[in-house]
Amino acid sequence: MGEPITVLNFDHVYEEQDFYRKEKYIWIDLTDVSGVNGYCDSHAMAVLRKRLRQRPHSRIHFIDSGNYHYVTYLLLEYIREPFSLVLFDHHTDMQPPLFEELLSCGCWVRRTLEEHKYLREVIMIGMEKRQLEAIDPVYRKRITAYSRQTVEESSEWEEFAEQHIHYPVYISIDKDVIDTGEAATNWDQGGLTLKQLNEVYGKICRNHRVLGIDVCGESADYLGMLERFEADNSKNNQANEKILDMIEEKTFS
Repeated sequence: MGEPITVLNFDHVYEEQDFYRKEKYIWIDLTDVSGVNGYCDSHAMAVLRKRLRQRPHSRIHFIDSGNYHYVTYLLLEYIREPFSLVLFDHHTDMQPPLFEELLSCGCWVRRTLEEHKYLREVIMIGMEKRQLEAIDPVYRKRITAYSRQTVEESSEWEEFAEQHIHYPVYISIDKDVIDTGEAATNWDQGGLTLKQLNEVYGKICRNHRVLGIDVCGESADYLGMLERFEADNSKNNQANEKILDMIEEKTFS
């Protein structure tokens, strides 16, 4: 692939992985930034924006654990045309913010819907039905949601993409949508396999221009439980390698 991938180093997890080393990559160190874990205050947001601006053009980002999924909100600021956000995630990230001034991993989709003038629709894939039912009705007309159960039952994803995705896409993947046998995250996880992710992703990309992609869902050190962390990180390294291969084969080849 011609362009580099960008790796955002918040929690040191990528220092122990090597899936990206076979590629051209941009390393952005953020381990020194406070006020970023789970929530992002205004000062931290300014620092993140500044460091993201300094990188060369890149459409693929690996952004550490799900605690930093709100970084997608910042990456979407670069889009200047109508688009669809395709979210593979076990959670909707549509919670009301605890404090209006804080961007969080739980409310960033809601905030993007409210603020991004070019975002036309959100396609959510992999959540539990009960989570989808909890979305505020104010936003539902702009959201098409496919639960984990629907993904497992459906094989008509190309038809789905043609019917429900109307613009170029930005794709955000949280590995907590993947079964625990193939990925390990800080959050409760869904039951999709990497094979299912590959199939759905490929059908979506087939007829839609991809503006960008990010991947999160790493596992942080469990209170010093080094052996568990190393096992989780090894599992995620393999998952990231398969996801990156999927992206390169089906998106920018």
